[in-house]
Amino acid sequence: MFKIHKIKLKYTAVKNINFIGPITVVVHCKMFTWLCVLFLFDAGHGQLWPKGVVHYAINTKDYDLHSQDVIMSTLSEIQKEICIKFFQIPLHHNSSVEQKILYINNHDKRKTCPPDNYYFNNSVVDMTVGYKCLNQKDITRIVVDMLKASITKAVLTINSNDLIRKFQAMDEDPNRPTLLTPKDRNFINAHYHSECGTLSQRPTIDARRFSGPLQMTIDNEAFYKNKLWPMGIVMYGVENSLHLRPYHTALKYAMTTIELSTCIVFQEIRDTVLKPKNLLWFASEGEETPELGFKEGNQTISLISMTTGAPGHTAHTLNLLLRALGVPMMSNRHDRDNYITVNWKNVQEGKERYLEKLPEAAWLCDQDSGHVPYSFESATHAPANFMCGDCSLTAHTVHPVQDHLWQRTLSMGHRTDLAPCDIETLNILYNKHCQDRYMAKN
Repeated sequence: MFKIHKIKLKYTAVKNINFIGPITVVVHCKMFTWLCVLFLFDAGHGQLWPKGVVHYAINTKDYDLHSQDVIMSTLSEIQKEICIKFFQIPLHHNSSVEQKILYINNHDKRKTCPPDNYYFNNSVVDMTVGYKCLNQKDITRIVVDMLKASITKAVLTINSNDLIRKFQAMDEDPNRPTLLTPKDRNFINAHYHSECGTLSQRPTIDARRFSGPLQMTIDNEAFYKNKLWPMGIVMYGVENSLHLRPYHTALKYAMTTIELSTCIVFQEIRDTVLKPKNLLWFASEGEETPELGFKEGNQTISLISMTTGAPGHTAHTLNLLLRALGVPMMSNRHDRDNYITVNWKNVQEGKERYLEKLPEAAWLCDQDSGHVPYSFESATHAPANFMCGDCSLTAHTVHPVQDHLWQRTLSMGHRTDLAPCDIETLNILYNKHCQDRYMAKN
């Protein structure tokens, strides 16, 4: 038998650390040294974000508009690499221990971003981004640290080998720029597997695909007869005081997204002497949304309302531009009851008209089957909290009839680009008008 003479426990106090790793105990004996590793324990602050959704708010007093835009755009890029989604909510939103909010602030006016503690026992989780860290690289590092802190109590539900093999987490193109390292991405996705329900990095694909190209019917032509912009050119102008503001940037981004995928052109009018007869004018005050399709005469639209929708509705501006182009919302289909349920009691009073059904003639048919494919991925689809009067984080106005693990709920209205069905619809609708424009040039 070996007689233990002495046990020495040595540790180093480390501040600002979220996860306390294994403790090594060294036992000195007569014959040899025993190395005993105790089970790891944690600081007790971790708690996974429910359903892999992080609702966040930014303190506008701590960050200017440009800094806010950098933070929001970085979160948008991060969610493309992991299964977690980031939804922005108003500062005044009520939170609870069950429905936490990530509060991004810099009360202490920090310049740098040292490792920080994250406490998940309260209704608000503070995350500080120092002023010298307002860039994608540092913000990503801070967010990764926060997410890792939420994992300290989580049980790993899938190992990294299965993660790579089943969900293809490794980059197909090693030269593709990413914000997260494969190690961090796989670690977060693996632990959030049960919450997210999926670890796929790629955008979800509609289960119901087109069996053939879309086509215009006689009924379609009658419905869209006066709703399409002549020659596929949309004339618009922006109030001078709003130029180069984040709202203007968001509008230009959405317009460019449409232009790159379709034959449609957005022509900005800067000369105040030139006054087109039919113009979309974006100003500080105006209507919340444009009319459905082309309308004779000028429309004055609030630029803020045009680019700011329900919390998390990243496709809001794209949706309204498609509305201006004459494309109705997918969730307004005549047969939508087969796919979604509208909770009218949660709809904001006076906004019910935005959820009214439109006739069948408003949607193009599949050439082979004659059916109208429904797409939850369309940029025109309403998000779960669309036109919601006073929704909590779990209350909805629009809810899919069948939604395994909330996959459709989390995807509806959260695109930053056009879905394939959106591109095909626009190109078919404006085919003749764009041909007229090309002919006029020649």
